Amino acid sequence: MNRLLKALLCHSVFGAWLRRLPFAQRLYARIVWSRRMNLMFGVFDSFGEAEAFAAGFGKVGWNDAALAKVLVEGTRPAASPAPPKVLQTSQFAVMLWLMKLLHSRGTVTDLGGAGGGFYELCVQYGLLDRLTRWHVVDMPEVVKRGNERHRALGSSKISFGTDLKAAPRADILLALGSLQCMADPLGERGPGILEGVRASSDVVLINKVPLIDGDDVWTAQNYLSSASPYRLFNRRKFFAYFERHGYRVVDRWAVPELAIEIPFHPERVMTELEGFCFMHDSAIADGSLTSRRPSRSAKPATARRLHCQQKARQSLLHLGP
Repeated sequence: MNRLLKALLCHSVFGAWLRRLPFAQRLYARIVWSRRMNLMFGVFDSFGEAEAFAAGFGKVGWNDAALAKVLVEGTRPAASPAPPKVLQTSQFAVMLWLMKLLHSRGTVTDLGGAGGGFYELCVQYGLLDRLTRWHVVDMPEVVKRGNERHRALGSSKISFGTDLKAAPRADILLALGSLQCMADPLGERGPGILEGVRASSDVVLINKVPLIDGDDVWTAQNYLSSASPYRLFNRRKFFAYFERHGYRVVDRWAVPELAIEIPFHPERVMTELEGFCFMHDSAIADGSLTSRRPSRSAKPATARRLHCQQKARQSLLHLGP
């Protein structure tokens, strides 16, 4: 989508006015949204509504062979050892926490970790010397390609599976941009991610999550060969879920590299997403890490965000590949 069209449809009252014309939205969905990667469309009251809309354009969900190939291999040859070329800003915060945590905690479950791309990035920066196991949980097509890639690379510490319940107990649970694409991550209609594990992890690191102050809403995100519901979480409900399971926020950061832009809904624009480090009460009580608990409803402050990102960059500069 060119910049002018995006500005008009996603950021202006003109876009909101066009929402009154159903044919304009249908035309956009057919001609633009359905043919472009990562574009979002529509505001829905439930996962099911967003899923039904996406189904009208073809396949729904992440269990898609073509999408799996893009997620796992990108433009690299299947057995290329080269990790992703672009290091996103918010990944520094996650990597900084892993530097600290992996001195005393050596197992990781990566929920929605695709082909182990973040694992490869951490290997590149020398963060995983103390790691004993990194287990990725994802969709079958993605797991298949991830297994193939890491067998070819000779990776010894990473494994893959499709069932969170069957995943080995991990010290650290990662969810780096996956929660908003899941049907019920907060356990509102059945087991959520914290009920679905064998035993509670000491630490949960979440990145790239969209939080809003209003009610939960869903949109639909297109991946060309497939499409998926995408949730904007109510902030209070999101934090309450983790607190009920004994977790507290010990750090938070902004995700400036991602934004939410939904055509015809300028009121839904988000200029950045968020990331969090949750620690279980038992891990805080044992004194292995110092807790820094900001207000649970507060948004990340600019000065704190910059300090965290600068600290992460400075620390990682001293790590060899």
